[in-house]
Amino acid sequence: MALAGSDSLACGLEDPSSVASLRGVLALAYPQSPQVGTAVWQAQLAGKLPRDPVAQQGELSADARAVMRRVRANSLLRQLAVQLSAPGAASSAPSLAVVLLGPVMWNRFAPQDGKVTPLLHVEGPEPGDVVVVTELPVVEAIAVGSLGFAAALEAGVLRLYGEPQVVARARAWLAARG
Repeated sequence: MALAGSDSLACGLEDPSSVASLRGVLALAYPQSPQVGTAVWQAQLAGKLPRDPVAQQGELSADARAVMRRVRANSLLRQLAVQLSAPGAASSAPSLAVVLLGPVMWNRFAPQDGKVTPLLHVEGPEPGDVVVVTELPVVEAIAVGSLGFAAALEAGVLRLYGEPQVVARARAWLAARG
């Protein structure tokens, strides 16, 4: 698991050639994480999750698409933090390390001063974090309110990892967020 957050590994938005090895490390650390990608793809085919609008920008270079994806990911992750910071919600919030499976981009959501603070593009989880494995379309759907956390967990498009008691608390806390 330490390799999954190693600072020697850049995310796939910075180094697209690293994605395969990063996903391999992620699959070793979080054994059912590859199924998240399949569940997201199936939900997109069924029209339940949005597709990647950047992928439709064929005239852009791969580097330009990577920059657009990172800007978009940062924006959606910040929207998610706002949703998680609903009045009274942050006081009982667990620390979450959210990894976007596609680019293997790590982010943290930590309760601080009565709100959930997003720390974007971090090296990996911190001790005690609940690891959330998902994809950007899931973050988008949750952030805009078209999908709730409980439904995302049930559909397998979002998985939680960590100590069982902490994961159970995080699951209940997230389900209460919508």
